[in-house]
Amino acid sequence: MNKKYIPSILLSAAILTVGFFSSCSNGDIRPAAIFGDSMVLQRDADVPVWGTAAAGAKVKVALVAADGSETEFATKADADGKWKVVMDSHPAGGPYELKIGKSKISDIWFGDVYLCSGQSNMELQVRRCMDVVAEDVKGYSNNNIRYIKVPLNYKFKGPAEDILPAEWQVASSDSAVAEWGAVCYFTGRYLQEAQGIPVGMINSSVGGSPIEAWIGEDYLPGYALQELEFYRNDHNLDSIKHFNASLYSEWQEAHNALPANTEAKWEDVNIFSVDWAEDERGQAICGSHFFTNTVELTESEAAGEAILHLGAIVDADSVFVNGTYVGNTTYMYPPRNYKVPAGVLKAGSNEIEIHLYSYGNVPAFVPDKRYSLEMEASEKSLLTGWRHKAGKRMPPRPGEVFLQYKSAGLYNAMIDPIKDFPVKGVVWYQGESNCSNAADYGNLLEKMITEWRNEMSSPDLKFYIIELAAFEHSELTDNDFGWNRVQKEQKRTAERMNGVYLIPNGDLGEWNDIHPQDKKTVGKRTSDIILESNK
Repeated sequence: MNKKYIPSILLSAAILTVGFFSSCSNGDIRPAAIFGDSMVLQRDADVPVWGTAAAGAKVKVALVAADGSETEFATKADADGKWKVVMDSHPAGGPYELKIGKSKISDIWFGDVYLCSGQSNMELQVRRCMDVVAEDVKGYSNNNIRYIKVPLNYKFKGPAEDILPAEWQVASSDSAVAEWGAVCYFTGRYLQEAQGIPVGMINSSVGGSPIEAWIGEDYLPGYALQELEFYRNDHNLDSIKHFNASLYSEWQEAHNALPANTEAKWEDVNIFSVDWAEDERGQAICGSHFFTNTVELTESEAAGEAILHLGAIVDADSVFVNGTYVGNTTYMYPPRNYKVPAGVLKAGSNEIEIHLYSYGNVPAFVPDKRYSLEMEASEKSLLTGWRHKAGKRMPPRPGEVFLQYKSAGLYNAMIDPIKDFPVKGVVWYQGESNCSNAADYGNLLEKMITEWRNEMSSPDLKFYIIELAAFEHSELTDNDFGWNRVQKEQKRTAERMNGVYLIPNGDLGEWNDIHPQDKKTVGKRTSDIILESNK
């Protein structure tokens, strides 16, 4: 056994063991949360491993090769209890183990690692794209594709010490990837299939987030610094949290306390019209609405499970079939695909009931979506045949203050703590939430890229910018319109900065959905450009 003591630490080999030379217990030494079972480490690059221990504690690190040979190193935790060692580069391959005292982190591979970040289209899960990608996902498995989702967190008073606890996952089955970000999944899948090496995808994204939330303090423009200063104040932050905590409960309590709408009557309705959703002044009728529909089924059609497809609804809904609750969704974007358990349907008439809640938007059923009851061998359309009754009308609910959208918060909590984890490149899908200041988007994106490269000590780190997909009125030719201007600024940034590439995506949008489901094509285009850029 080869033993060394080094203060600044260089590691080389295959299985990493961490323990103490001192009397500290095994539980006192902890690697950072990004390290875990089934992770992928960047090939052909020095890889730091870091964590915490008791201040001044001697930390033993042993790297054990697959054949059992072992090289030991040692370092000492600093006054703040932080320690770090650096493994020298390894080619693609595995598996390896990271042993920590009597425990171990297993199933580790070296390959290519990509950091994926942005907002909801990067976060959008595979399960929410299944209307489009189901044939490609079902039955597929590949243990050389790995994924970790950095949990939502924000911090305004400087960078966090670590991300929140998270676990690496393996694409071992179609069900295993249901919660993966779909862009990450397909990009990683195509990269792995093309290169034949392990691929790890780190998804650090937050739906609805503007780019300012992903930029650290030193690179923020003046207006964003003022915002950051406000949210650094504990009193201000606590006040906003208290305000948010009472929003939903108080609105719902006020709604429930209203007397029943005894004057309302059931009426036939076209659910895609605004006749039931707006008053005579064109104002949204917020509050509750009720809808029913009846589906006639044969005995064979009623046997077994079914899926109730209700397109997309604004804002929230609870759904019942023959009086049995089958699901609910609390906000406007996700597709409503509710599983109807076996035994709920029956031969003859089956009643579908929707309780819809509008919090401020014009209540609606989004057109050109799938509205049907899908059985094993048949499908019944639900585009027509609906009846409506108004519930209790309410004023619009006050809007929540989303703290995770505030300047620097996400960078501090979800990027800075993993900046030392080497990656091959960054895939960025964001911009929808910056349409209101689209003219500034290119400058902000350049600042973010520059900061991330500097903080990651990787000045040539490649960035792959996914173009915004077309949505609603983005077909307008005026390039100064918010959506189109963001697209223009994305393209400009890729042209101005070395090592920045634009992924064409504008043609893949859906006019009625800000979250287009064809993430397979996006992933293929992204992987193709990554591969081309690395030739």
